[in-house]
Amino acid sequence: MLVVVLVVVLVSGGIGAAVAGVRSFEGSAPLYAPPDRPSSSAGSSEVTLSLDAVAHPAGESVRSQLQRYFDAINAKDYQGWSDTVVPDRVARQPEEAWQAGVRTTVDGTIRVDRIDDRPADALLALVRFVSTQDPADAPETLRTGRICWRGSLPLTGSPPRIDTGAAGSLVGSPC
Repeated sequence: MLVVVLVVVLVSGGIGAAVAGVRSFEGSAPLYAPPDRPSSSAGSSEVTLSLDAVAHPAGESVRSQLQRYFDAINAKDYQGWSDTVVPDRVARQPEEAWQAGVRTTVDGTIRVDRIDDRPADALLALVRFVSTQDPADAPETLRTGRICWRGSLPLTGSPPRIDTGAAGSLVGSPC
């Protein structure tokens, strides 16, 4: 009788856990898991890719170009930045204005979640990252020292250069 009760309890618990979606995991996080967001800094400046982005044929070239882009911002290297964006962006943002815009910015915890193909051999990278800065240098509508950004970056050409996105294609919130 005790064995029957024990079997019923174990089976019921297993079914209940399966229905509730409760599962136990052991070991390390899977390869390409999203990085944990740091509690106060921007985090690592390494650009990482999700499994979906890794599987895209342009995944490594997008990662490499975004790495150069974020490295240039973090190093305040205008020439390096201008080599990663389309010429129109460079023309619209001369070095003095660009330097003022990134004066205290540090970007990190950078992840490409997905890469989508667009017409005319263009790409759209869905990206998230953390930015820290002096609150006075933050966007006027988001005066905070730490912002979590999420959005889409259009890329064109080979190597893929970052184009100008549509208004609202990058959304930030304090974090």
